[in-house]
Amino acid sequence: MPAQILIRFNPAKPKAGEEVRVQVVVQHAMEPGTRKDAQGNLIPASYINELVVSFDGKELATVKPTGGTSANPLFAFKMKAEKAGEVKASYKDVTGDAGEKTQALSLA
Repeated sequence: MPAQILIRFNPAKPKAGEEVRVQVVVQHAMEPGTRKDAQGNLIPASYINELVVSFDGKELATVKPTGGTSANPLFAFKMKAEKAGEVKASYKDVTGDAGEKTQALSLA
């Protein structure tokens, strides 16, 4: 089942040319494959191994997390808000699961 992705901006509506912080949260269990369940069986690995964030089709950031990343990871970076547009975040995990979310960035 695809993980839910949340995207938010700070400030929520920046002025043209202003720096904006983009935050992406992927609600994913991020199982490293080294933990055991109550019966002592290994829990299979299931973690994000690629996150790509783009703005109007232009790649802004690529992150390659590993099994040591915490559950529901938060990724954040800054960009200059030159114009309104669409921020898209897409992920892939080691089990082949994938998902994406698009969020409109509006200017003040």
